[in-house]
Amino acid sequence: MFYVLSFLLSSLPRKLEKIIFEFFYPIYLLKFRKEKEYITSRLQKANLQISPKDIYRNLFANGLDSLRFLKNKKVAIKFENLNLTENEKNPIVFISIHSGAFEILHRVIGTQPTNLIVSEFRNKKLDKFLTNTRQTQNLKIVKDYELSKILKNAIRNKENLAVMADQSKHGGENFDILGDSIPLFFKLPLMANRLGASLVFFRTFKKNAEHVIRFERVYKPKSEIDKNEIAKMIESWVLEHPEQWAWNYRGD
Repeated sequence: MFYVLSFLLSSLPRKLEKIIFEFFYPIYLLKFRKEKEYITSRLQKANLQISPKDIYRNLFANGLDSLRFLKNKKVAIKFENLNLTENEKNPIVFISIHSGAFEILHRVIGTQPTNLIVSEFRNKKLDKFLTNTRQTQNLKIVKDYELSKILKNAIRNKENLAVMADQSKHGGENFDILGDSIPLFFKLPLMANRLGASLVFFRTFKKNAEHVIRFERVYKPKSEIDKNEIAKMIESWVLEHPEQWAWNYRGD
């Protein structure tokens, strides 16, 4: 079912996107009204003049482009600050958040073998579908409960790691993000940095019908890193494009 649905959605003409969204949005809310109320509360705490519908509309559009990209269809992408990673000889931990068409991020970080750390979905069929769709020759999908094994093998084999910092089920530490206490996943990246890996913070967002992939900051191995400073940087990413962040990631 997921494979058929993904084929249909990835082939959806762009002119129909808004029509499809407007049709399915009220149907979606029949089951997820509490989620909408939760997002509304978070947006009010952050004093942002955007609605949950703005969030869902952008999640839908960016999700479709992510799916198109994963299915090797044409998607407009622009890189910024790519030179920040050109001279990195060490294993790298790439760190981002669920903003923009985030599924695109990890397909474009080079030819070096990379372990993408994800959380397991309760729906086993959906979990298997996403694993098969996301992984490529150089991108291996690994679960966050395997962290200790992942880290040792990656450093030993000089492989990269990729982490979504705002998806934390194991080893998260809470930080204030726009008025909410949100767990950010820094434990593994900081440990990897102490063991000899560089940390690269990067993100994606959509601007003028183009997906921008921007490399923001690099920390060399064994750097002095202020976790609160990183949290503030991530908060600034959300503030720049709040309508494209997944506000439904809970902090409780």
